[in-house]
Amino acid sequence: MKHRAFDISPMQAAPPSISVLMAAHNAAGTLAESVESILSQSFEDFEFIVVDDGSTDDTAAILARYARQDLRLRIVTQAENTGLTIALNRGLEQIRGRYIARQDADDASYPDRLQKQFDFLESRPDVALCGGNCDNLYPGGLETRWGWTPEETLQTSVFLKTPFPHSTAMMRATVALSLGGYDESFATAQDMEFWMRFAKNGSVAMLPDPLIRRRISPGAISVRRRWRQFYDAFRARWRHNTPGRRAAVLYHSLRSLLIGLLPERIIALKHNLKGNVGNDKM
Repeated sequence: MKHRAFDISPMQAAPPSISVLMAAHNAAGTLAESVESILSQSFEDFEFIVVDDGSTDDTAAILARYARQDLRLRIVTQAENTGLTIALNRGLEQIRGRYIARQDADDASYPDRLQKQFDFLESRPDVALCGGNCDNLYPGGLETRWGWTPEETLQTSVFLKTPFPHSTAMMRATVALSLGGYDESFATAQDMEFWMRFAKNGSVAMLPDPLIRRRISPGAISVRRRWRQFYDAFRARWRHNTPGRRAAVLYHSLRSLLIGLLPERIIALKHNLKGNVGNDKM
């Protein structure tokens, strides 16, 4: 395990309620919409930390333009591309908020996303991690919904499959930092492994409302990358489940591999046939 030691001493100078964390690598095509979806949130007491992970396109220029317009946006620049896991941990070093909200650079949050999750976590001090539903947008305009898992099921199912999209997560900063952030030995499935550690240290919940619009790009995940996702997800399941659940680990690992090899449009149609209830993610 490759976790970091974060400074969790009390914050100074009236920190914001929420730190929104994004990592961007060559995301110029979707970045403006994604950034604007955060800066236009109905909930305004936040800071927005974006790690430019060694981009070589116009990502840096786009971020600089928005940073001049809104002082809540802070840019962390990495000269070399380190990958999502390390970039997110670099961003965690900068956060000052009580809650950490995640968003990817090709997704967009709905205007009341932060307010809904803030209100929920304020009312539920027992919950360490809160995700949400989302709308999936496929090429050609096809849309599906991720699906919702009730809390009583989620606390167990989180150890077998990804409960909600990474971009919908909001977590308590004290818990995230005390756990050492994302495990840097995971190039993929880093959220899945992190959520399992969260579930061992507090309750995990999911809002039924869609919080983001998630863009599914054609061919975004190469065959090689899919094998790495399978490998990392399997490692996470194997590490965090008891020996008595190893059969379930093998079943869900093989199932997610087969689903991941299907064309995106077939997966989307499968979602529609299921009535948008539950999900088939890793």
